[in-house]
Amino acid sequence: MRAKATRNKFDGCPAPVAAFGSPQSDTNITLGNEYEVHALSVFQGVVCLQMVNDANIISWLPSWFFEISEATIPGDWVCCLPGENLQMVLGPEFVAADEASYNRMVELDSESVAPFWQRVDAKAQPGREP
Repeated sequence: MRAKATRNKFDGCPAPVAAFGSPQSDTNITLGNEYEVHALSVFQGVVCLQMVNDANIISWLPSWFFEISEATIPGDWVCCLPGENLQMVLGPEFVAADEASYNRMVELDSESVAPFWQRVDAKAQPGREP
């Protein structure tokens, strides 16, 4: 899955999206650039995409900033439907197995970050799909 940045500032965003940043928040994404989506979540009713931003940091940003440019879901992604605030997580098992897996990734816990970067590296090698 890939997404193209159509916005990169929180200015003028809907109220649910505003909860994820402020008008001064830097998204570290560039208008028109495409980003690989590594997972997605629905948190408090807002769809968020996980990607590596321009600062080479794992980031979750509301889908409001993007248009999906390639919608293929990797075959090894799983779906978790935890409940109240976190309604859904879709992604590799180390992110989406359960709410605890998601929380570890959001907090950039080393146990989750290591397989994330391994997956990114594997995708970067021609002919290797994780």
